[in-house]
Amino acid sequence: MNEYDDKWEDRINALMDGELSARDAELLKTEATDDRELARAIIEAYQLQQAMDAIQVERAPDSLRQRLRAIPRQNRTKPAFSLLQPRWAMALAAIPLVIITFSLMRPDTPSASEIAKARQEMAIAFAYLDKAGVITGREIESSVGQTMADAVTDSVNRAIKSQNLNSKEKEA
Repeated sequence: MNEYDDKWEDRINALMDGELSARDAELLKTEATDDRELARAIIEAYQLQQAMDAIQVERAPDSLRQRLRAIPRQNRTKPAFSLLQPRWAMALAAIPLVIITFSLMRPDTPSASEIAKARQEMAIAFAYLDKAGVITGREIESSVGQTMADAVTDSVNRAIKSQNLNSKEKEA
């Protein structure tokens, strides 16, 4: 890393993120007109931002997603109660099944209306399970997608810095 990377890195990052005031942004651009290294660093930052914007988020392989889903369970310090957790969703879905089982075990046979009602309750339970699964899946994909994007960003930054160092060593 050269002195310019250290000196202007925070200001260039703030410029890219739109966090610099208009006055500070203009000041940095004015300094870049007189300083070739600074201008090159700003151009490389813009190019990196454009490259990152062009990266498409891809779905992770199933095996990786399963391992990533296991991480929160392994690192949880305090169990959180949520009806969207698979164990609670399954418990709620099991209630109609238990009711149906007990009603079927009675000596008298259920009437057609009881069977229709039980089927309706099972359909509602399965619809709830589907909805809970979709919501949980979206939350996991959102978390995994952002984590993967951050990992790719860091990797690209390191690769670009490495290329810059290699090109400067060759010039020297």
